[in-house]
Amino acid sequence: MKRNVLTLVIGAVLIVIFGLLLFTFQVRQTEVAVVTTFGKPTREITEPRAFPFFKWPWPIQKVYKLDNRIQDFEGKFTEGFTKDNNTLLTMVYVGWRITEPKTFFPKFGDGSIPAAEKMLDGMLESAQGVVVGNHPLSDFVNADPKELKFDAIETEIKDLVQSELQTNNCGLQIEFLG
Repeated sequence: MKRNVLTLVIGAVLIVIFGLLLFTFQVRQTEVAVVTTFGKPTREITEPRAFPFFKWPWPIQKVYKLDNRIQDFEGKFTEGFTKDNNTLLTMVYVGWRITEPKTFFPKFGDGSIPAAEKMLDGMLESAQGVVVGNHPLSDFVNADPKELKFDAIETEIKDLVQSELQTNNCGLQIEFLG
């Protein structure tokens, strides 16, 4: 008789654990989550909490967790002409973060970071070409450090790319650019 009670208690505990795993999920501080219902994003969770979130089991709802930390991305070297027709080889690095998971998720194939970086690379390359073409070589290379305009050039590129990201409704934001 004692053995049957022990088996029933262990079975009940296992069923409760399985049920909790099936109907709950947690979000870490470094993550954001998108809950899809029948494949369509219905809910986003950006703030973690001490107790779990509830969801329906797999065929109805699925949880996709995305990294909320700053993503570092380094563009390719690009060759462009300055305002005074000198050739200049430049490269830009960028730190970006997901700000709107519900918008980001469907735009980039279920929240694919490489897909977002590929699009970001194209935007950076075009913005880089435009901004470098608007400045003379003396803004990039100069014997007088006060004549260098790196900060202004970086800000121009960042603003140009950020406005394009907002226009395309990508759900991400550039944190820094260099």
